[in-house]
Amino acid sequence: MSAPSPDALVAYGWSDRVATLFHSDPAASSGRPGRVIRVERGAVAVIDGSGTEQLCAPAGVPAVGDWVVVDGQRLAAVLPRWSSLDRRDPDTGRAQVLAANVDLVLVTVPGDRPNSARAERELVIAWESGARGVVVLTKADLATSGLVDKMTARLAGVEVIATSAETGAGIAELAALITRDRTGVLLGPSGAGKSRLTNALLGEQRQATGDVRADDRRGRHTTTSRQLLPLPGGGVIIDTPGLRSLGLLSAERLDQVFPDIDALAADCRFADCAHGIEPGCAVTAAVASGELPSQRLASYNKLAREAAAERRRTDPLERRDAKRAWKQRTMDARRNDKRHRPNQDRH
Repeated sequence: MSAPSPDALVAYGWSDRVATLFHSDPAASSGRPGRVIRVERGAVAVIDGSGTEQLCAPAGVPAVGDWVVVDGQRLAAVLPRWSSLDRRDPDTGRAQVLAANVDLVLVTVPGDRPNSARAERELVIAWESGARGVVVLTKADLATSGLVDKMTARLAGVEVIATSAETGAGIAELAALITRDRTGVLLGPSGAGKSRLTNALLGEQRQATGDVRADDRRGRHTTTSRQLLPLPGGGVIIDTPGLRSLGLLSAERLDQVFPDIDALAADCRFADCAHGIEPGCAVTAAVASGELPSQRLASYNKLAREAAAERRRTDPLERRDAKRAWKQRTMDARRNDKRHRPNQDRH
C-alpha cells in the first residue's frame, strides 16, 4: 500500500517518516491518519487527511503535535514520538508533555527584559526533548545595543536569531529554519512576544496578542492553550502559553548547553568534580581568572543540582547511592577532624 499524502496533512507536516509510523500501527487498517492541533478538556482537536478539524475522544494522553490514527470520532492510537518536549508538572510532580514530534525548539528571549539563566534552563529542556534548540531574541527593536553579541557569548555554541515582529527583522531568517515537514515550537515566558512572532510567520493576525504590564514589563497570558498551525511557506509552528514553572526531568544534555564548562571540566583533578570547593577544579579556576563568567557556572550548578535531586526522587538506586556517598563524606570529615584536632592533656 502506498503511503497517503493528502494535501491537508502535507501542510501539517506529513512525511515519509510519518507514513511509515502510520502503516506500522495495527489500527491503521481501519483508521485514517491525523495530527493533534489542540488539546481541550476531555477532547482533542485533530486535523485529518480531508483537511477537516474534528474533536475526538482521546486515547491515552495525546499532546499537541502527536500523529494519531482516527477511527470515527475517536483516536484509535497515538503513533510513536520521535521527540517530546517535557517538563515536570509543578502540581503532580510527573512528566508533562508540552509538545510532541518537534524538530526545533525556539527559545524566545524578550529583548526588553532578557533572562539568560532562564534561556539556559529552556535550552536544557529543548535538547532533552530530542529536538534542536535555537534562541530567538524577540522585540529586538527594544533591545539594548550589543545584546545579541552578549547573548551569543553567554550561550556558547547556540544559534541566536534577533527578530522583531514590529519591524519584520529576522522573520525571514527564522522562517527559513522551519522548512517543509519540520515542526517548530515556541517556548518562553509570558510577554515574550511568541504570539506576535507566530502572526509574523503566518503573515496574518491569527493569534491574540496583548501588551506587557507597564509596572514590571511582564506579559499577560494571551495564549491560553498550545496551538499547532501550518505556515504558508511550509513547515509547522506550535504557539504555547508562557510557563512560570519549568522543572527539569533530567539534564543528560547539559554539555549541549554548557559546552564551555564541559571542555574546562576535562582538566579537573577529579572525574566527578562538582565544580564547587573541590581542589584542582579547572572550572572554578576559570571563574577566578575571569575566563568564565561566575553567573554561567552558577546557572550550570543550579541545573545540575536540580536534575540530581529529580533523579534521587524518582530512582531508588540513585537515592541509595546518594545516601551512601553522604555517609562516606561524613565519615571522612570526622576522620579528618580527629586527625587535625590538637592533643588534649589527660587529667
